[in-house]
Amino acid sequence: MLWNPEQKNIIDSFIKEIQTIAWFEKAGEASDTYWVIDTIWEACDTYGRPMQEVWGLNSETIEHKALKKLTEEQLDSIFETVSLQIGNEVYEALCNLEDRIGEETGIDQSGIEEEILDFIKRDTAWACVERLLNEKGFFTKVYEINRSGHWACSWVGTYPQGNFIIM
Repeated sequence: MLWNPEQKNIIDSFIKEIQTIAWFEKAGEASDTYWVIDTIWEACDTYGRPMQEVWGLNSETIEHKALKKLTEEQLDSIFETVSLQIGNEVYEALCNLEDRIGEETGIDQSGIEEEILDFIKRDTAWACVERLLNEKGFFTKVYEINRSGHWACSWVGTYPQGNFIIM
């Protein structure tokens, strides 16, 4: 058996929750808490490197913690389950966001949908792992931003000082 009843309940609850997210619904709207950027290209071109550094550090940290309590098979299962549950919805919402930004700015936003989709799947899967570990860490914060209809796309400042950049 891959999961004990408590773990299965946590995962099932998380999956039901992610199915209700209105992905990118508030992207571009003002925030009192975070720095907001306007375009996907700004997120990736201007702030891509800080994202890779901060997210990479936090991915390594949670993976190390997770492998003390979960097997690689369990981690793979979480990533596969999350990916299958949100892939189509996130992709469609991302394409709609690209169209909306393109109409507003006149600048084509398309071209990196698959990469962004992979980022969001990864972030959401790590948030599920944190929930399984009963830890409210970095990816739980990313998940909360994404769940609010924004997209946590990078970081400003030297981690852990600073804050999220969102769309």
